[in-house]
Amino acid sequence: MKKLLLTAISAIPFLISCGGPEFSVAYRYVPPKDNINCLMSCDSEFKKCQQKCSEKREKCLEDARKRAEAIYQKELNIYQKELSVYNKAYTSYQRALLDWNNNYRKLYKDYIYFKNVCKKTKDYYACDRKYQLEQALDTLNDTKPTPPTPPKKPDLQEIISQLSSACYTDCGCKETYNTCFTSCGGKIVPYKFCVKNCK
Repeated sequence: MKKLLLTAISAIPFLISCGGPEFSVAYRYVPPKDNINCLMSCDSEFKKCQQKCSEKREKCLEDARKRAEAIYQKELNIYQKELSVYNKAYTSYQRALLDWNNNYRKLYKDYIYFKNVCKKTKDYYACDRKYQLEQALDTLNDTKPTPPTPPKKPDLQEIISQLSSACYTDCGCKETYNTCFTSCGGKIVPYKFCVKNCK
């Protein structure tokens, strides 16, 4: 018990200055020369607190998983309906895109032909037709079909992770132990030490 208290250390890292040495603050537990029974009581209560905290967290995680599975099932049902709608929309998009490509190729082929004739002969009709086809191609580009957005499939692990984040990990056991330790006559001595960029 005494050895455990002497070696117990709690460290909190912090940066002294940007780019400078990085220090951590630690705490050394110095027990009183007597009153060991009091310290043993502190240790016992600390372990009970940790055990109770652990049980609460496990229960919280279990509940989170059950709720996540229920949410996932509902979202999966919605996803399957959205997927069916998406598949129909994508089939329509493919047909529309095929028609668009055929029209574009035809217009572009005519455009290249009249462009070459206009360049060689300076024929008014050929140059006017080249201009008309340029306008038609620009208009067609603006009406190119766009694919539908596929629905996002729900992720069970992602839902579990989101719900589990609310399950606390700190029940204040350490703070309660520190108060008990000092009330028994013990001392908690802070000190700092360099952990990075040390000179």
